[in-house]
Amino acid sequence: MRTVGRLVGLAVAAATLFLVVLPVAPAAAQTQTLVLSLSIKPTSGPAGSSFTIGVTVVPAGGCSVVSFSSKLTTIPNATLSRLGTGSVSATVPTSAAPATYPITGSCDKNTSGGTRFTVTKSTPTTTTTPPVVTTTPPVTTTNPPTTVPPGTTTTGPGATTTTTRPGITTTTTPGTTTTTDTTAPTTTDTPPPGTTDLGTPVVDEPSQDGGLELDRKSIQPGDSLSAKGSGCEPNHTVLLTSDGESVGSTTADNSGAFTTPVEFDKIEPGRHVVTADCGVTLTGAVDQLVTSSTGGSSSTLVVLVFFVLAGAALIRVS
Repeated sequence: MRTVGRLVGLAVAAATLFLVVLPVAPAAAQTQTLVLSLSIKPTSGPAGSSFTIGVTVVPAGGCSVVSFSSKLTTIPNATLSRLGTGSVSATVPTSAAPATYPITGSCDKNTSGGTRFTVTKSTPTTTTTPPVVTTTPPVTTTNPPTTVPPGTTTTGPGATTTTTRPGITTTTTPGTTTTTDTTAPTTTDTPPPGTTDLGTPVVDEPSQDGGLELDRKSIQPGDSLSAKGSGCEPNHTVLLTSDGESVGSTTADNSGAFTTPVEFDKIEPGRHVVTADCGVTLTGAVDQLVTSSTGGSSSTLVVLVFFVLAGAALIRVS
């Protein structure tokens, strides 16, 4: 009879432990969404220019290599750091036509992000060649010698004939002195200076960070939250989502910027990624905090003590 009482007490104690352990079993880990966002600097430029793509993956470590595809040019893969960030540079082909080209980055078949680059028109450089000036040398004419017929009186030896016509040489009969005018005018031609048109310099559009900024890093139930973004298409509708549910909407201004409140329909503890779709994809993250209660653990402890005492009492009676 005493042995039966002990067996009953042990069975009661085992059942109590089974009931206590079941409620405190750890819940399955929640699956967190992997988000890939891209930024580009500069956002535009002529053919032959370069640009740099910034890559961010949330959560960090969810992806190590990001590949790219675009009709503009071949872009090498980006290797991410342990913080989930990285960058890669590429050059626009000189044959690229002016247009806006989408660029897509992929981490896996279910995770991708996008940005774009605009190829602008190049201003041609015009060079003016100065005219060629040709100077013609002066013409020198020699007069034939003068013949004096017999019986004609001329000036005696030593007579000098001087000509004043520039550039003319005169030859006289023997016994006279010939003077050559060497005072012919000298022409100095100064070619006009050359003019080179350097063209109009190409100026890139202001760089845009392309990120989504949240005014709080963490919130509790009842806290307000605001999102601020830039780099959107001007006057484009902005849709904000988190975990597949809408959390806000607005319209970007003429510069592609916006500010709007973010409202979650339900509170779930943990980090939540907020995505803004406005022609390009912008992302940000916020932590939701919920204060836990210990009332359930206290009730479980009271039940456990009751069953242990009951089992001990049965053992003593037997």
